[in-house]
Amino acid sequence: MTEEELEKLGEAARQDHVPVMMEDGLASLLDYIRSHPRIQSILEIGTAVGYSAMNMASVRPDITVDTLEIDPQMAAQAEANIAAAGLADRVHVHLTDALAYRTEQVYDLIFVDAAKSQYRRYLEHFFANSRRGTVFVFDNLCFHGIVDHPELTHNRSTRQMTAKIRNFRNWLMVEPRFAVEYHADVGDGIAFARRVR
Repeated sequence: MTEEELEKLGEAARQDHVPVMMEDGLASLLDYIRSHPRIQSILEIGTAVGYSAMNMASVRPDITVDTLEIDPQMAAQAEANIAAAGLADRVHVHLTDALAYRTEQVYDLIFVDAAKSQYRRYLEHFFANSRRGTVFVFDNLCFHGIVDHPELTHNRSTRQMTAKIRNFRNWLMVEPRFAVEYHADVGDGIAFARRVR
């Protein structure tokens, strides 16, 4: 799959309201991976159609990605896309609830882009799969501006969810196990949390 075909897949996914990263958020993530050549093993929580997993694996030929997806239809679509891209040997889709997934693998980068209200649970669940230097990446920390401006929605469940994101973000910024770079103006709000202890 060419870079152009990959971009078309992303565009089609966004038009179909599939939850894939915003373009500048994805560009920031890929730039981070490019500038850190030691990143070789990646865990992704939330596969969708495989768009971000394929992009990450395409940065360098030594990168492998384990990606977790709870929706069987999404997982099947992702596997088909990954096979079509010739990346099935390096991108592995696991049909599972992320919080039920267990592995001994230690990853260089853990990308969290699934249920927003569960971000802290995901971090703690996969902390054992990290080492000092492992980077956790969290997307959607602004959630269309609603996290900082709850008055933008009158939907009760959205307000509850964005309050959880705000609490997580505030907690992460001062959590001593991590050195955090937070970019509110990139994508939908993205944080790179490097484990330091």
